[in-house]
Amino acid sequence: MNTLFKIALLIATLTTAAFAQNAPVRASFEAGYTSTYLVNGLSRTKATPFAGVGLGSTYYGVDVGVSGTILPVSENLDESHWAFNVGKGFQLFEGVTLRTDGSVIRHQAGDPNIPNSTEANIKVALQNSFFTPYAKAVYDINLEQYGYGVGIERPTSVFGWFTATPALEYVKLSDSASAIAKLGVSRTFFEHLTAFAEVTYIKNDFDVSAFNFARKELDGEVVGAGGLRWTF
Repeated sequence: MNTLFKIALLIATLTTAAFAQNAPVRASFEAGYTSTYLVNGLSRTKATPFAGVGLGSTYYGVDVGVSGTILPVSENLDESHWAFNVGKGFQLFEGVTLRTDGSVIRHQAGDPNIPNSTEANIKVALQNSFFTPYAKAVYDINLEQYGYGVGIERPTSVFGWFTATPALEYVKLSDSASAIAKLGVSRTFFEHLTAFAEVTYIKNDFDVSAFNFARKELDGEVVGAGGLRWTF
């Protein structure tokens, strides 16, 4: 309840500030189903439905947002992930933008073997019309896991019917490494409703036999998720 109160207060503060600056507020709600919820390429849940909310605005050229995802992993226990994000793009020249983002994420674990934790990360991406390479630094304070991730992605419109986003990523943390290949597809209807799905191949390599940062090691497994999102 304390966490939910803080998130509600943060959302109220962001909304109030947006109106004070006459800045438009972006909001979204989504719901769907996932075979496992992933955090930096690591499995955190079994198959479960999920619901999420996001709220954001832009102040003096800086994007600010809060988001949350709740997963009912059992009848008496929920897992949730709450994030505060800031980001800004810097146009280097026509068609090329250097995008920087920073996030603080609170992970409320639904697995008794995984403790609750707070993660901080910074991501830098080189956005352009061909593909977007990126790098990120990750530090989970409570789990004592830190490291980096590098990847590349390319959103592509397929005949104007839907958007396909293939991506490759490698994440190296203190006690694990993850090689990831994924394909996301989405289509927007009536300007506000988006159907989305993602299929991911993951190869984890854990350096320790006893671990508390994941539910299990994914040894070349394919996982997936899909749902609907309504954007205001």
